[in-house]
Amino acid sequence: MPTIGLIINPMAGRDIRRLVAAASLQSAPEKMLVVRRLFSGMSGIPGTEVMMIDDYEGFGRYALNELNDLLPVKLIAGEKEPSNGASTIDWAKRLEQAGARVIVSVGGDGTQRNIAQAQLRIPILPIAGGTNNVACWTGDQTAAGYACALYLARDDDPLDVGFQAKLIHVQLESGHEELALIDVALVRQAYTGALAVWHAEDVERLLLTVADPVRPGLSNVGGFLYPVFPSDDVALQVTLRGGPPGQATLAVMAPGLMTPFYVQQAEPLALGQTVTWSRKEGGSLALDGERSVVLKPGEPVMLRVIRDGPFVLDPSKILRWHIH
Repeated sequence: MPTIGLIINPMAGRDIRRLVAAASLQSAPEKMLVVRRLFSGMSGIPGTEVMMIDDYEGFGRYALNELNDLLPVKLIAGEKEPSNGASTIDWAKRLEQAGARVIVSVGGDGTQRNIAQAQLRIPILPIAGGTNNVACWTGDQTAAGYACALYLARDDDPLDVGFQAKLIHVQLESGHEELALIDVALVRQAYTGALAVWHAEDVERLLLTVADPVRPGLSNVGGFLYPVFPSDDVALQVTLRGGPPGQATLAVMAPGLMTPFYVQQAEPLALGQTVTWSRKEGGSLALDGERSVVLKPGEPVMLRVIRDGPFVLDPSKILRWHIH
């Protein structure tokens, strides 16, 4: 039976930017409606099965109890504590091991970064459910569910109906490595704090795999300087000032929050090209919008972009391919 693994990140779309921007709160009831829409679309292909984790927050049990009439639901045993980023990585691996042939994940860029960290062999379909959704499908979720089930029924080559994502590989002096999917920012504060970054003056450098002028977040800065899209075999490095002088560039930091950035330089980078960052005073790295790594004064960090990420399905390509 064609099996779709479904992950709902309970914490996506609920960070501090709800207080500083005009982003909507992605509540649990709204996420349940997203699940229902996905199921409705998936049910368009008979014989499809959905597999979920029996998560602490109850999305898996909701699907089993309320949506089993649309599609068969199989639950995998979950944790007895609230979910976090490590849970998402673990869930993705366990769903693949249990037989899922594609993973549909609902969350923002941070969630999709966690899915990429799982290093799956099967393709993914990221569904927007966060604050910034550069890495995600933002179209209708019913159509996305149908496209996903159709992909499995036809057994398409994922490169015919999608692409392989670029990843930013981050290596610290200690040898510790991190990954980011869309952007890495060098931030002036040497602490992680509330994780999210929303002050332009805090950011000193950016490395971007995608720079789309219509997608909010730190990567939006590059979208108005040198647009870069998922299929482009190039990355973008942006050097910023804390304020004037510099080329003032407005960017959509989060829904409803436009902020000027003062650009010193924007330069395209070839895939595989290494850049080294450091701050004499120390600082931190924000990975896909969240401060995750604290840097000691003068500590160097090496970064490079490689197209070795997950295979990402594009519902519009799947459905157009179906027509032909």
